[in-house]
Amino acid sequence: MRKSDLHPSLRAKAVSVPGHSGCYAVVPPDPAFFPIASALLPLAHREMQVLADAMTSAPHYADLLIHMLSRREAVDSSQIEGTHTQFDELLLHEIEAGTSDAVSDADADLTLSYLHAYMLGVAEVRTKGADALNTRLISTLHRELMTGDSRAVPGKFREVQNYIGGLKMENARFIPPPPAEVPRLMAGFDRLIRNEPDPKSHVSHGVLSRAAIVHAYFEAVHPFVDGNGRVGRMLLPLMFLADGDPPIHLATFLKVRQREYYDALLAVQMKLRWSDWVQLFLECTIASCRHAVHLLRELRSIADQWRERLEERRIRKHAAVWRLAELLLGQPVVTVNALVQRLNVSFPAANAAVAVLVDMDVLRIKGSKRRHRAFHAHQVMNILHTGIDAVLEDVSTLHDYGVGAARRI
Repeated sequence: MRKSDLHPSLRAKAVSVPGHSGCYAVVPPDPAFFPIASALLPLAHREMQVLADAMTSAPHYADLLIHMLSRREAVDSSQIEGTHTQFDELLLHEIEAGTSDAVSDADADLTLSYLHAYMLGVAEVRTKGADALNTRLISTLHRELMTGDSRAVPGKFREVQNYIGGLKMENARFIPPPPAEVPRLMAGFDRLIRNEPDPKSHVSHGVLSRAAIVHAYFEAVHPFVDGNGRVGRMLLPLMFLADGDPPIHLATFLKVRQREYYDALLAVQMKLRWSDWVQLFLECTIASCRHAVHLLRELRSIADQWRERLEERRIRKHAAVWRLAELLLGQPVVTVNALVQRLNVSFPAANAAVAVLVDMDVLRIKGSKRRHRAFHAHQVMNILHTGIDAVLEDVSTLHDYGVGAARRI
């Protein structure tokens, strides 16, 4: 990055990096909320309400869906940072962790750590509500996320200069503020994420505006040595949840438009130009809400299909196979050993239940291992990853053709 590329107000405060000639660290302005002007904002609010109503009307399926979306989010947010673990691999790694079936996989461990950190945040928000959102929670999330990586100094704000993009600082896309500025900036960020009221203003800002600003500001400060992108994306569904909304997951949609995502944040960081990021953020929010509503309908449809087919086979209602079919709607990857614990049945009973669903083609064998084989519910897996590109492309046309132009998946 070049100093001349910065907004004039940022250029005036840029700090030269010792030992790196021509490199300047960017000190962002003091954090503050401001009105977001976008034709998509009311539509995003409406789609959030549609999703909330759909989840309220089907709480059981909503819980199953959220269980899967949290794991899809962990996979996709981690993949943005370069990991390769897939959704089914995370589910298998999760159920085998701590058992004799566990396989060493550093990449999957990183993704599972993301999930653990996020679920820790969910527990805090459900206990304390909006009061959970502060820099103490952010440090806790980072410590859980980066556990085992001493180089990342888990849970601690950085004391070294970092940079974004490029193999060395001289080729970086962006250089965040010097480490000496981080405590002051994060104190301001703490007031921002806690939505501390501005005594000079009586204007309140909704969660959509706040989340967009919080994420961009956090990424501009980049307060940790590593893991900033993942923690920053983790905050988004937590902010929605703390506001009483469904935990809208955006990483999957940001990953599809990863280059735009990086460029939009860079425009904020270097030019103080918010329009591209706000547009992308709202488009991804709308797409996520619509896709989640679609998934709820599909889950209920799959459940009805399975129920009819099991009834046709005259399988007793209290048999383990019924409970397994219900479990698969939120946990579409299983092993027989894991089912013994999850369903509290014997190994032969779990094996027999799996065999029935394999015969029905509800379950398919994953991999070629004969012992400790995994099975996946392919219908559930397919819907979870189908239609993401289409709904994003559909929403992205809204600003060109009018807010009412989009079709629904």
